Amino acid sequence: MKFSFANRSKSFRARPRWPSAALLACPALLLALPASSHAQENPEAKAATGQEQDMKVQVVTVTGSNIRQAQNSVSSSPITEVGEHLIKGTASISIGDTLNSIPSVTSGLSASSNNTSVGGDAANVGVATTSLRNLGSARTLVLVNGRRYVSGVSANTGYGVDLNSIPTALIRRVDVLTGGQSAIYGSDAIAGVVNIITKKNFSGFEFSAFGGGAEDGGAGRKNIDLTYGKNFESGNAWISAGQSRQDPLLSSERPFSAYELAFIDADKDGVREAIARRNGPAHVPGAALIAPNGLTIFGNGAPFNTGQPVLDGQFNPQGGGDWDNQHARRYLVAPYQRSYIASGLNFELSPTSHADIELNYARTTSSVALEPAPVSVVGDIFRVPMGGTTGINVATSPYFVGSSAGRQLLAAMGANTSLDRLQTFKRLSEFGDRTVSNERNTFRIAAGLTNELSDSLSLKSSIVYGVTLEKQKNTGDFSIANFRNAVTIVPNGRGGYQCADAVARLEGCQPVNPFGTVDSLAGQAGVTGFSPAAIKYLMIDTGQTGEIRQTVVNSVLSGSLPWSLSGQQPLGFAAGVEYRKEQAEETPDAYRQMGLSRDLQVSAIKGDFDVKEAFAELEVPVARWLSVDLAARLGSYSTIGSAATYRLGVNAPLTDLVRLRGSWSQSVRAPNINDLFSNGSTSTAAANTDICNGVTAATTGNIAANCRSIPAIARRIASVGAFTLVASEANNTRLLQAGSPTLSEETADSVTLGAVFTPMRGLSFSADYFDIKIKDGITRDSSDVYVRRCYSVAPGAFDPTCGGNLVRDVNDGPILNLRSPLINAASITTRGVDLELDYAQRNFNFAAYANYLERYDVTNSSGAVEKFMGRVLFPKWRLAFNGTYNVTSKFDLFAQVRHRSATRAFLEPTNLSPELNRFKSASYVDLRFNYRITDAVHAYVGVNNVGDVQPDINPRDAATGTNTEPRAYDVIGRQYFAGINAKFR
Repeated sequence: MKFSFANRSKSFRARPRWPSAALLACPALLLALPASSHAQENPEAKAATGQEQDMKVQVVTVTGSNIRQAQNSVSSSPITEVGEHLIKGTASISIGDTLNSIPSVTSGLSASSNNTSVGGDAANVGVATTSLRNLGSARTLVLVNGRRYVSGVSANTGYGVDLNSIPTALIRRVDVLTGGQSAIYGSDAIAGVVNIITKKNFSGFEFSAFGGGAEDGGAGRKNIDLTYGKNFESGNAWISAGQSRQDPLLSSERPFSAYELAFIDADKDGVREAIARRNGPAHVPGAALIAPNGLTIFGNGAPFNTGQPVLDGQFNPQGGGDWDNQHARRYLVAPYQRSYIASGLNFELSPTSHADIELNYARTTSSVALEPAPVSVVGDIFRVPMGGTTGINVATSPYFVGSSAGRQLLAAMGANTSLDRLQTFKRLSEFGDRTVSNERNTFRIAAGLTNELSDSLSLKSSIVYGVTLEKQKNTGDFSIANFRNAVTIVPNGRGGYQCADAVARLEGCQPVNPFGTVDSLAGQAGVTGFSPAAIKYLMIDTGQTGEIRQTVVNSVLSGSLPWSLSGQQPLGFAAGVEYRKEQAEETPDAYRQMGLSRDLQVSAIKGDFDVKEAFAELEVPVARWLSVDLAARLGSYSTIGSAATYRLGVNAPLTDLVRLRGSWSQSVRAPNINDLFSNGSTSTAAANTDICNGVTAATTGNIAANCRSIPAIARRIASVGAFTLVASEANNTRLLQAGSPTLSEETADSVTLGAVFTPMRGLSFSADYFDIKIKDGITRDSSDVYVRRCYSVAPGAFDPTCGGNLVRDVNDGPILNLRSPLINAASITTRGVDLELDYAQRNFNFAAYANYLERYDVTNSSGAVEKFMGRVLFPKWRLAFNGTYNVTSKFDLFAQVRHRSATRAFLEPTNLSPELNRFKSASYVDLRFNYRITDAVHAYVGVNNVGDVQPDINPRDAATGTNTEPRAYDVIGRQYFAGINAKFR
């Protein structure tokens, strides 16, 4: 990686509608023109073509300021430059994977961290996002060539640029600018800016292809790119197309993830030992089982084992066969495919003006699967906890009369023999896996116009229009209404049974037996499970469509003023205006909108906002050794009103060897469409959500009094002495995480102080201290905190529904559904030090960089402080080293080492033993060997994770299907790749 401290300036933005093939190919029409004998490339094309040429049209994208500056000027904020050698060094098909090697960057969504096919995140399978300083993708502004890029994340679940829609073959470098930059770039730049600079001014033909896979199988990847460009008398046109594919890696293909694990500490011969337990009982056809409390029916008649201990440090969850292994079908790496076509055109309009156009289209598809859906006839089908009734009597129902299960149940139930009293579960293996398939189409057009008004003054204007179209399809779900019809049966007069509803029968209703009672009256008549006709009647496909649109228009006047201080260089300035509009809508299928599927009810969303902004920058050379830069931005939002930001930077080159720098800024993040308009994504609330758990008649305080005021809880306390939840009640609260239209902006005060040392030619070292404090952070309280605040009020002011956001079981009292809206409440404080070293000689280039995290604290709305430094995504140290060495004129070597220090799952006291709670430090080595067959053709081979380092098991917040934290650790293992690159002039 190369580190650059040059202050670079951005370009600007554009707007057409959805493209036609002709629009994308417009620059290609110019490719047929003969090249002018004097047409040359600009300096930026050197990296793309390997040849040094000059060109009249120069479109140079810079990062960190709008002021046109001299080439030797430097930034008051640290900028890390990710060069093309690092992007190619590990043969990644997503730039998100490359960025994750930078210590200040953590991946957000990725193929490993987002691999679920249930809940709101299913809409984001195949998406990759990035997060600076662990502050989230919504606080990290991603630009392409200095211009904004449309979000690719489902509007109902989040916000962030989908890095998978930006092919790595088009990327020349990535500039990572940390610290608050809202005064320069506007909202969302609280953590900083990631500016992706693409190649321009291709001349000739370029072909590249590579493929790779894991030594232990799975996770293969393939990539192919074709690019053709040509210079003409006044400019350059190019077109590029390609395809990439990431193959899946199943959880079952790696020992650490083959089984879903639960963790407890057990005393065995005086030694605390971890016990791994399989996820839950398998629901297969067979006689029903009476659980110890006499109130549960499972599908397997044999008793269930409780799991097996860790043997010799290895997880050994095999054996038995009576447990359902939910990881059998889950993914460590979710597959996706990307196809793209991109083109560009740069041309002179006159000796003093030029224009540029960028067009990008990418189509990504992805699909994952999950185990068959579980169903509770009582809870899911008849909604008994919400006031419904099955109408099924165990004493008289054909599902139970004559069966061994019926006899056991009647012996345990007493006088009340309604099925409503029971919990009945079945996993719908007959329906097959639940799957989700996503198709995402991203189109963006950006156009810019630059007018050189004089040698010291230029006007730049741009317009950007981007759109993301998403289509999702889910399988493995069922119609609740149809299922209800199918288990409400009556004799058909021919010795069998039929659906009771005549209209349902006309619609294809067939009786089903989800209880597995083959020896009952219904079973003996042939109703033993799910017939193909019944499955056809019950099974439904669900899904949704979505559209996200972004329009940005701006204009900037920049240059130098005819004044200076103390005979120094003239003052530099920039002033401009910008208009931005964000729009999104998302429409779920009719089943989910009406609440007629197993998934929670989801409403359609539609929302938009716009912002008008004016901004200015001023660079003041005070003395030879001191320069001060100032920036301010004032915005008027259609949602939050006005918001202002500022930035002060200091650059002090004291000598040729030492330069000091620093910045002080206040940044803002206005709520985005997801924050404002989301109707919610669904997950399972924490087991400690219901604070009424454990309340007795003698418990004192407002919380206890309010709990007892709820009839179902009062009845349960009167019956058994306490409101004590069983595991299935505590673990099955559905949490709906929604937005709020009343949100205001969050603000951040950021400070960076640093020094750059250049003791010799080709060697530089920098150290930068950072301190970021976010106030009024957009967040949501954890489910237990939310419920506690609601229930802590005086009894006279208590609302048992918490403003309509909480639904309890009307019979037994546990919380069924909880809606948690976003609020402005959090404060976040993080600080630490970034260290960077860059050493470059003729045949050798070496870079080292490190991040030391001193603090990362989050304070919630109740004032409680949660510390994160030292947890798995927040190690005290993250280090990286990389370098290239030209061994001979034909052969060169790239090497990279990544390291993270040891962390813990829980910082607070825990019952877990140190072996389970502690994550060991991890170091990864990546190598790439490149051979120049000819000047035009290169071939290479490489290996990532040379040491085959395996991830630690994570007993807290593991990503679905992984048992670990894939944003921190490599889950694939040792991987090999090989490729070829050819350039022809």
